[in-house]
Amino acid sequence: MTKVDTYFAPAKKLDQGDIYLQTIKVLGKRKLIKVLNLLPNIVAIINMERQILFANDSFIKTINMENFEDGLGMRLGDLFACVNSHDTEFGCGTGKDCKYCSLILTFLKSQETGVRQENVGTITVERDGKNVALTFHVIASPLTIDNEIFYIIILTPKNK
Repeated sequence: MTKVDTYFAPAKKLDQGDIYLQTIKVLGKRKLIKVLNLLPNIVAIINMERQILFANDSFIKTINMENFEDGLGMRLGDLFACVNSHDTEFGCGTGKDCKYCSLILTFLKSQETGVRQENVGTITVERDGKNVALTFHVIASPLTIDNEIFYIIILTPKNK
């Protein structure tokens, strides 16, 4: 049987050296980083391969990380521990059911169109042996830094 790289979004990831260089570019925008850390929303800046280069303080607090560097190079669903992120070795976006995920679809649409996209999306995570749906208002928007395109992802939890 052939091993599948992806069932949906591209599997390609950059190596940690390239992630580090991109993160340095992002962190160079100190005023932007300062503002993002003030927001109560979950905010990440990701690269074209959907890998995290920055996560704001609200994101770090939400997923119980000590600092955003612990998640560098990972994908959003991997950090949230989405149940579909383990379908392939390449994680978030490459699983069988990822084609139904509004979070990845919103990002891909922004990537395709080059403009801000909004949607409501759900990540399914396992908590205490049960699947739990986390629903968010999702914004994905291109962010150009030093002629390189990144994406700002803003997640606002939706109350049920």
